[in-house]
Amino acid sequence: MTTTKKDIVQQMSERLEAPPVEIQKSVETMFEILGDALVAGEYWEIRNFGVFKTKQRAPRTGRNIHTGEKVPVPSYLDVIFKPGRLMLKRVAQVTRFTEPKRRKK
Repeated sequence: MTTTKKDIVQQMSERLEAPPVEIQKSVETMFEILGDALVAGEYWEIRNFGVFKTKQRAPRTGRNIHTGEKVPVPSYLDVIFKPGRLMLKRVAQVTRFTEPKRRKK
């Protein structure tokens, strides 16, 4: 299941018993602050949840999957999320198993 910004606003609004309009402003502001920090090269740490940061990827040679031709891929910044220890423990306790998606025939 994919969670959207709208889903986050709805859940927070229900839990905090606050108007969705106010919660939406808060959520959008939080994402703007996170984005601005990543663009500035900073990292964002949320204790017991994880760390958002950027990582410089080295230039490399890629391949065009349609033609097989080698293509130079320039260096770029990538966004990385590293989960915190408590988040990893919490996720590891989930016992359900999800079936992989099957290809259509």
